[in-house]
Amino acid sequence: MSEKYYQRYGPVHRRRADGSLEPGEPPQRELPPERPHGRHRTQRRKRRSIVKPLLFVLFVAAIAIALPYAANLYGGHEAVQGVSVQGKAVGGMDQQTIAKQLEQRYAAWSRQPLTLTFEGNQWQPTLTDLGVKLDVNQTAEAAVTATRAGGPLERAEDLWALWRGGVDVPPRLSVDQYTLQAYLTNISRQLEQPPRDAALSVAEGKVIPTAARTGRQVLVDTTANDILHALQSLQPQTVALQTRPLAPLLTDKGMAQAITDARTLLSGPLTLTHGDQSWTWQPNKIAELLSTKANNGQMTVTVDPERLHKAVEDLAQVVDSGSAEPRLAFNGSGLQIIEPGKTGWQLKQDEAAAAISQALQHNQRTLALPVAEVQPQVTPEKLATLGIHELVGEGKTSFAGSAAYRITNIKAGAARMNGVLIAPDEEFSFNTQLGAVDETNGFVEGYAVIGNRTQLEWGGGVCQDSTTVYRAAFWAGLPITERHAHPFYISWYDAYSYPDQAGPGMDATIYTGVQDLKFRNDTGNWLLMEATVDQANQVLTVRLYGTRPNRTVTLRGPTIDNVVQPPAKPVYVDDATVPAGTVKQTDVARRGMDIAVERIISENGVEQKPEVFFTRFKAWPNVFVRGTGR
Repeated sequence: MSEKYYQRYGPVHRRRADGSLEPGEPPQRELPPERPHGRHRTQRRKRRSIVKPLLFVLFVAAIAIALPYAANLYGGHEAVQGVSVQGKAVGGMDQQTIAKQLEQRYAAWSRQPLTLTFEGNQWQPTLTDLGVKLDVNQTAEAAVTATRAGGPLERAEDLWALWRGGVDVPPRLSVDQYTLQAYLTNISRQLEQPPRDAALSVAEGKVIPTAARTGRQVLVDTTANDILHALQSLQPQTVALQTRPLAPLLTDKGMAQAITDARTLLSGPLTLTHGDQSWTWQPNKIAELLSTKANNGQMTVTVDPERLHKAVEDLAQVVDSGSAEPRLAFNGSGLQIIEPGKTGWQLKQDEAAAAISQALQHNQRTLALPVAEVQPQVTPEKLATLGIHELVGEGKTSFAGSAAYRITNIKAGAARMNGVLIAPDEEFSFNTQLGAVDETNGFVEGYAVIGNRTQLEWGGGVCQDSTTVYRAAFWAGLPITERHAHPFYISWYDAYSYPDQAGPGMDATIYTGVQDLKFRNDTGNWLLMEATVDQANQVLTVRLYGTRPNRTVTLRGPTIDNVVQPPAKPVYVDDATVPAGTVKQTDVARRGMDIAVERIISENGVEQKPEVFFTRFKAWPNVFVRGTGR
């Protein structure tokens, strides 16, 4: 085609002809229409290839969703084929039939689900005891609605499981954990026992060991888990109670050395000597001094220092010679020596305690006591310097109606007190001054309050002397450092108790080596004790002479409370030393009561804090000794 033809009939010529191209405007080349590219054709073909499979999948999903629901259209009241309860098929059965079958199937288990055992013991709890409930109706309902309950996916899964081998419905069990725990806790109370440490008793001089024992604890939580696991089978099971041992802190091995040591300490009596005198501590006495202690799994037996010092202090009451000073008499015009002074002795208590402890630990059975000589301080030349020139305090008691043995002992006790000097700031011990209560000091056997009852004893009635001394020290305003009341009321001591009346609460009992009466001379001068027995009027008087401090003593009381009537039933005490068939009364029934007496001391015009002296008398029955001898 020639160029002229193209220009004439070409697009430029046509545009100029229709005015769309201005004169002088450069002509533009018009491109031919674009044809579809090859890549776009490929994408359209891919989209057409995906649509068909997707539509198929959606169709299958719709069927899968609809199928579980459609399944309910057939046999909706019966379990579908392939459904089982704990491995047993129930397909085609309705809920009632399934529930009835389950009741029969688990009847034996329901009656006796399990047996608990421990060391030959058995417990057979019911389901109620365990807090367990099997709901057969709920289980049957779950079997009927299997593949019919839940959302589409759940139903599809059930159908898939059904197609692959079946759907097994577990029985519906519920457990009340609190009830189960309570049942096991109740059993644990029967079985649990705390560990027992090894123990050692040395009472009455005998070594009595008690073996250790391992304790036991029931593991309630562990046993509960075992029970829950066993219940899942729905078959009668045997479950062993789970326990654990609890070890004692002190074993038999840890006590072995203590047993050996205790037997050594108590292997025999300990004899204590001074000159030609001796005192014997039997094993039961030694046992009172011992203490046991466990530390880090080991027990030790030792002599307790405090107990030993108290025992040595009591021993001093019989070892010490009493006053070494001369005995004096005060006749109003001056002092007179009625018995010369003599060298005495006094137990070195600290040294004695250490020596006794060593002797016991080394199985030494005889020990000479360490004592110190005591020389008289008062000579005839010093009498005028003692400051003894007036009455400081006085006490009286009546022994009217006393038996002959009692009067004898009262007089012997008064003789031991009469003329005794008490140095300034010295603590006076009644028992030390009394000395041995035996025939060497003029005492005889008689009835006394021993061990909370009246019985035959050396020196019965000597408490009349201690009570009278107590009253003299009381009214002198002296510090009373030890005093013990009788365990029950004794009417003898009512007379002369108080300035304006007779009554209880002003007595003082003693027992050598056990209970003492002590007071301290705080007057700043020597005191002289005078004891006189008016046998005609049956009155004992104790006077203290010296220099009276600027003090007055008054009394408030007695206040009597908590009066208890005596027991109506008498007490009979068998006595093999009394011929059989013989019955005699040794104690008369007495009321019990509490008595408070307040002593008020004014020193140099200044009233001190009241001192309360308390007495508690026990109610006491009539006591009879019944002979059992031949």
